[in-house]
Amino acid sequence: MSDSYVEKEDETTLTIFNKRIVYDFDSQNNNYSNLVNFNLAEKFLYGRVSKNYKPVYLGDKSNLKTFNSSITNGSVLQAANFVVDMFDRLVTQFDKCSAIGKIKDDDPFLSSLRIYKAYQDPVELHGSYLQNYLNLISRDLRKTNFNNLPQFMSLLEDRLEGSLKLYPITFSGFVKSKLCPISVSGLTIEIADAEYFNDNRKIEEFVNSPNWEFYLNACRSYGFMVDKLIPWRLVADVGTNECIEYATQYGFYDTNILLSDLYQRTDLIFFNKLKFYLLNLYNQNAGVYTETYQCSDGIKTRYKNVEQINIDKFNKIISEKQLLNFYLNIRILEEDKKLTNGQRVKIIKDTLNIYSLKGLSEALNTFEQIINQPFDSSGSLSYLNKARRLREDT
Repeated sequence: MSDSYVEKEDETTLTIFNKRIVYDFDSQNNNYSNLVNFNLAEKFLYGRVSKNYKPVYLGDKSNLKTFNSSITNGSVLQAANFVVDMFDRLVTQFDKCSAIGKIKDDDPFLSSLRIYKAYQDPVELHGSYLQNYLNLISRDLRKTNFNNLPQFMSLLEDRLEGSLKLYPITFSGFVKSKLCPISVSGLTIEIADAEYFNDNRKIEEFVNSPNWEFYLNACRSYGFMVDKLIPWRLVADVGTNECIEYATQYGFYDTNILLSDLYQRTDLIFFNKLKFYLLNLYNQNAGVYTETYQCSDGIKTRYKNVEQINIDKFNKIISEKQLLNFYLNIRILEEDKKLTNGQRVKIIKDTLNIYSLKGLSEALNTFEQIINQPFDSSGSLSYLNKARRLREDT
């Protein structure tokens, strides 16, 4: 066991940083391009954003397939249908080579492959996270007073402004954040139940395993990448011919078709729930409170009663366009774009104009195209159109 690698979460930030450099060097193998660091650049969002960086999720669960219980220790685990088929073939290859002595048959993880974790439902993860988060926000809002729903929404936005880039509320923001694991993509499989921070174990049980290079080569042969930082995590590489060969059986004939048909937009599913989240939060904090006021007899105190409302009243007070305006402001704060106030106002104005002309779906879609660009630009609709024209001209 070496003290050169991270073993505990409670080590200092500087110590972890320096030890991770050592791990990165010791785990490097330039012979295998499928050994990938998923914490770097666009790889961090792999399986959670489209080619133009818009957040997406595996929405149609009919595209999931259950693994054979013999390799999941009896648990019901799933992944995208073609990923299950790819892994089944990989398991067969390991079993065959282990039986004929091509690889060591006593490796705890790299002789006979077993699955410990696979697909996780992002909608369920977001729902659980959001419920806890909104409960905390509700406690904070009890210290404030408001007279009506518009005032409440303005107050809420102000309260959230400083925290949204770390703790997003929208489904789109959550899917792109560190709070959402890559396992929601349906493309990942974990063949060990180990602590992610324990680099020493990664080196001892994987990188130094006599079956390590066979593992990397076999994964590559069946269209899998291996997560360099979590070497027991396999990730289907949808850009390879090997992967598409299996995906074709389910109608995903190339990478573009796979990405467009397997994944769905994250914006509409959340926007349609937003008013209910706001309604519940409002009603939790509506009630009687005291306020002071100035009169001819001096400063006095009076009681104010803020009544709870139902969804019909919510709809009468807040139009869909007003709700969209609130959503757009929240999403911009989540993305933490370096925008001037004028640029932010222009993005929202452009989006609301599209809403008036073409409806909600087109407005949200265009907005996500603008706000998810992986660069700090004006982010305006005119900028996006100019970039599109330049691409078409080349």
